[in-house]
Amino acid sequence: MRQLFTLLIVLLSLQTLMAQNTGFKTSRNLETTMTLEGRVLNEDGTPISGANVEGKMGRYATTNGMGYFKLPANMGEEIVIRGLDFETVYYRIRSNEDIEIRVQNPEQDTQKLSTLSYKIAMDSAQFYLKKDAQKTADFLIAALSNNPKSLSTTQESAAYEKLGDLYTFNKQYDLAIDNYTQAEALEKSFKITIKKADALRLNGNYQEAITAYKINPNKKAGALTTTDQLARLNGLADAYSKTNNETKALETYKEALSIAALANRKSEMTSINTNIASIYNSLGELDDAESYYNTAIKESKKESPKANVVTQSQTADFYNSNAQFDKEIALRKNNIQLLDEIAADKKRVKGKPESITTDHKEGFLNSPKAMAESESVSSEYDIEEIAMDSPVETTSIAPVTENTNLGLTKQKEQLKIAEALKSQNKISEAISFFEASLEEATVNNDLAIKKDAAKSLYELNKKAGNTKKALSYNELYINTVDALYLEKENELEETARKAKELVSKQTRILTLEKDRELTENKIALINTERELTQEMNQRQRWIIYSLVALSLLLLTLAYFMYRNNKQQKINNHLLALKSLRSQMNPHFIFNALNSVNNYIAQNDERAANKYLADFSKLMRSVLENSELDFIPLEKEIDLLGLYLKLEHERFKDKFDFKLDIDLAIKEAHLQVPPMLLQPIIENAVWHGLRYKNEKGYLNVAFAKAEKGIKVTITDNGIGREQSKAIKTEHQKKRDSKGLGNIKNRVALLNELHDCEIDIKVSDAGLSPDVGTTVVVNFKN
Repeated sequence: MRQLFTLLIVLLSLQTLMAQNTGFKTSRNLETTMTLEGRVLNEDGTPISGANVEGKMGRYATTNGMGYFKLPANMGEEIVIRGLDFETVYYRIRSNEDIEIRVQNPEQDTQKLSTLSYKIAMDSAQFYLKKDAQKTADFLIAALSNNPKSLSTTQESAAYEKLGDLYTFNKQYDLAIDNYTQAEALEKSFKITIKKADALRLNGNYQEAITAYKINPNKKAGALTTTDQLARLNGLADAYSKTNNETKALETYKEALSIAALANRKSEMTSINTNIASIYNSLGELDDAESYYNTAIKESKKESPKANVVTQSQTADFYNSNAQFDKEIALRKNNIQLLDEIAADKKRVKGKPESITTDHKEGFLNSPKAMAESESVSSEYDIEEIAMDSPVETTSIAPVTENTNLGLTKQKEQLKIAEALKSQNKISEAISFFEASLEEATVNNDLAIKKDAAKSLYELNKKAGNTKKALSYNELYINTVDALYLEKENELEETARKAKELVSKQTRILTLEKDRELTENKIALINTERELTQEMNQRQRWIIYSLVALSLLLLTLAYFMYRNNKQQKINNHLLALKSLRSQMNPHFIFNALNSVNNYIAQNDERAANKYLADFSKLMRSVLENSELDFIPLEKEIDLLGLYLKLEHERFKDKFDFKLDIDLAIKEAHLQVPPMLLQPIIENAVWHGLRYKNEKGYLNVAFAKAEKGIKVTITDNGIGREQSKAIKTEHQKKRDSKGLGNIKNRVALLNELHDCEIDIKVSDAGLSPDVGTTVVVNFKN
């Protein structure tokens, strides 16, 4: 009978658990706890109608003429407000009260940012560094892009350093490394090098971090301050520890400890003693570990109650790992008493007027006004006030570690005491502390502790035969897991969105850098053309002087005049060939830039960036080869492949292409004129395939011939006759000039270099409107 009763209880528990699990799976989809009512307004208070308001699970609403909306929603859920005339707003529901959301006009914000000076932009970025990542990035972009010509390398380096700080704070360490590297390249600095090393370490690049930490002061300007030395040594020791080099880690931590002791840096002494103790514990040297933990506790008492709580908790963890539960429990009970005293102190000072204080460690002012601005729904940029209230950070940021926030709370300490008692099999005392932890976690809405406490109480009561209590705690556990899942899901969603936004900002910064490089390249090209013109003019003057002198000495220097005339002919041919190349390059650049302009007109920033990157690579190769009469065939094929890719990206709906290369030609090691085939391919695309109603096809084939190679360029475009019929007078003149350049260039090359290059143009099929075939033969 007793066995039957036990079986019924087990079945009932399973049924309840299945029901709760089913509810866990579906509650997030079906449960609607409230109807959110709100209003969307412009910055000036005017209502916005037709704004899109989106929630979870496809919930959707729009604002009416007065800006009001109603939306079914759950507490803690994030809703999104979108519109064409304002920046997208993300709002997390914290209460069931009506909300009012004021949105920004991005054009107005852009105008505000574009007028900022470097100093105001940097001050504002520092103010928002740990409050609003997007605003920080916007201000730093303004600092870099407003009047870039007036920026010194020091100012530019400081802006990139601040970007690195932003990404480090938001745990995007790969982006932080890139920006610290950029800052370091502009201006060498110990602080930047240490920050970069921290980012490398936190990103898992331990060997690279160790190399960066090993700074040689003799090779850089200035000297390391005590703060810099401690940051470097702590980071280096942590990197050694991560690579299981405990010996080096201990040596480095002890070096840092001696420096901190000489400088009387109590907080650093506490943390370093704790780190040394942790390493000794991992090595199994428990006596040394306990000694350093005790020293850390003594130092933390001199520092502050909060530091004492953290250090005692770490020491208690050490005792737990070595099954010394009585010592662990004593420390954690002491921590609970300290936490109560800290909470009481906070209550006593609550309600007193808050004074404006400077937090040197964080580097920005914490004023009542500043905190109110950071929590405001509106994201308005209060530019002038920020500039006055937030100085640029001048102190070094403390080394970043992965355990800067241990999240110590009374309920967490109670939970760990309960677990230690449970390990000692003191079940009744453990249940008491689990219940206290659960009650404290419920008051403070600590779902993680609440979940663990409820689960342990369920297991202990079940083991003790208290079935009713066990079932109630099991139900509480499942509900808490459900709530915690939702909370974590919302946090992950928000973190992913912020990360995406920051990556977008970094892309904008890279684009600005590319634009600056392109402008510099254009200026360099203009200067080069000016120098070439001056050189040509000077050469022509010398020719004239030589001809005058030769005419006076005609009778006596006939032999030398003959030789000079022959050489002059060759020089003229070379100049003509150079002139033809210089005409072809601007023609190609003009057409390529038209393609880029089309993307910009379509506001397709990503495609424009990608197109510009490929275009710059092609232009770099064209410029490198612009002074050469011949280049290796492999280089010419690469140039044509990149050009075809760019044209296909521009007209992907007009044609497909194939670059067919015979493997045998790679053994020929031929030299060919650069960019000779490009105008032919350009004509096939622009005058044949572009006007075709259906999607066309272009084939470029390189094949081995009897005495060289044969290149066949075939398209199935509209054909030469139809192409001529639809051209304007201007196009006819321009095209004929381009074809004439090719023919003249081939003639000069054949004459000067004793080449055999010929070009044949024909219709691709039986009728003249089915495409064109161009065959170019390069003979050895």
